[in-house]
Amino acid sequence: MAWTRRTFIGRVAMAGGYRAAFTAMQALGLMATKAEASPLPALPADFGKGKKIVILGGGIAGLVSAYELRKAGFSCTVLEARERPGGRNWSVRNGSKVEFTDGTVQNCDWQDGHYLNAGPARLPSIHRTILGYCEELGVPLEVEINTSRSTLMQADTLNGGKPVEQRQVVNDTRGYVSELLAKCIDQHGLDKVLSTEDTERMLAFLKQYGDLSKDFSYKGSERSGFVSPPGAGSDEEKLRPPLSLHELLISDFSTGELYEEQIDWQATMFQPVGGMDRIPYAFAKSLGDIVHYRTLVKKVAKTANGVRVEYTESGSPKSIEADYCICTFPLSILKTLDIDCSSETKQAFSGMTMASLYKIGWEAPRFWEKQYNIYGGISFPKQIVNLVWYPSAGLFTKTGIILSGFNFEQNDYDDGKPTEFGALPTVQAKLDASRAAVEVLHPGHGQSLTKPIYISWQRIPYSLGCFAMNMIPSTKPAYDELNKPDGRIYFAGDYLSHIVGWQEGAALSAHRAIHGIAEQMRSS
Repeated sequence: MAWTRRTFIGRVAMAGGYRAAFTAMQALGLMATKAEASPLPALPADFGKGKKIVILGGGIAGLVSAYELRKAGFSCTVLEARERPGGRNWSVRNGSKVEFTDGTVQNCDWQDGHYLNAGPARLPSIHRTILGYCEELGVPLEVEINTSRSTLMQADTLNGGKPVEQRQVVNDTRGYVSELLAKCIDQHGLDKVLSTEDTERMLAFLKQYGDLSKDFSYKGSERSGFVSPPGAGSDEEKLRPPLSLHELLISDFSTGELYEEQIDWQATMFQPVGGMDRIPYAFAKSLGDIVHYRTLVKKVAKTANGVRVEYTESGSPKSIEADYCICTFPLSILKTLDIDCSSETKQAFSGMTMASLYKIGWEAPRFWEKQYNIYGGISFPKQIVNLVWYPSAGLFTKTGIILSGFNFEQNDYDDGKPTEFGALPTVQAKLDASRAAVEVLHPGHGQSLTKPIYISWQRIPYSLGCFAMNMIPSTKPAYDELNKPDGRIYFAGDYLSHIVGWQEGAALSAHRAIHGIAEQMRSS
């Protein structure tokens, strides 16, 4: 079989999951590694006076579009199918109803103050656009603890299957790599690369970097933690013996070890106080009755001077005419919509697969804090469920929401077949796998998990997937086509940015659509 880039990424995703695949795509140049510059034009307050714009979808792209266009004097109407703003920016909390397309319903009855960010859960410090809106709208932020050296890594091939702290995996690996490179230098393996002076400098660096002994061997480090910590009086520390290099290699914890090195996962990261949905609700509060909920769009037609949208609102048929339309519906919805577009545009609606991500959250006593000294961050077990994420909010309180499971249910990068998790036959089997991941990391505490909430994005109405897989090379024609207007219909969403899956991408795409409308108005 020929190994294409798509096949390679698919294999990486199967082995290492969501983050590993994103890392591979960044390395191959298929995803942006830094935030893009905003194309938002500076428009006078009366630029859009007398012009109407209908915006389809009340997610971040739609809300940002309405917010900025209103500033420029446009009359805006946002049509949102749900009873809430935000789209995939959704925080499940006490009283929330999680309904699947097959009619399955989960009712959340967690304690007040607890929440699960079902969609976006982090705000990178490099995402200046969305952070700027938080400041402008008065959304209070707090630090999101994305990584912690106290979190755990587990594989059946390491330490007899017992979990070890991330600090030990990271620092023992670093120590061994430093020792191997130092030996290579000492045996003149790099004489053609390094000068005599640089050889000495490199050895000095490796000694410090890997915490090596005088003979440049790695014998363990206090960076990896203690069997017995230092104390008072005669209580001296006892270092942990190094893990086996062979076991570290065959266990391959590279995804977890390098997690915080990816540019969009680096400290400092943030989250809104009280849940990520504080952002769309702040937009909605500012926009007021511009946003119409429980509206189902039935048809979008072009007119001589713009567009006409037919829809129902709370079951009653209605229509609206506007000069322009910004459509932010996900592609999974667009390809079923009666919309007056060119054949090329309609073909592009089917040009990107929607990612099949899931999340599972549980309410539990904070055993991870009290017994394991874990405050935020992510543990990585090599199990069917391979990610356990601890909450950053509510530290030192009695209970919290722990996330056990966040990955793909299908191999969306490759053949579309179910992953090991996705192939589990029932929801209960998936919850059992989620509980088992916590149990292998924290023996005896799988039973501490209660009131599970399972989010399967491909089964969430009005989404039917998490994000469009626009990073796969074969999707470029669709991406390029939808980044162009079809008459006076513009498209926006994170899938039309190179920061797919992030609110920053959605906001910047809205800015791009506004720029396009402004240019079209100026040229007409």
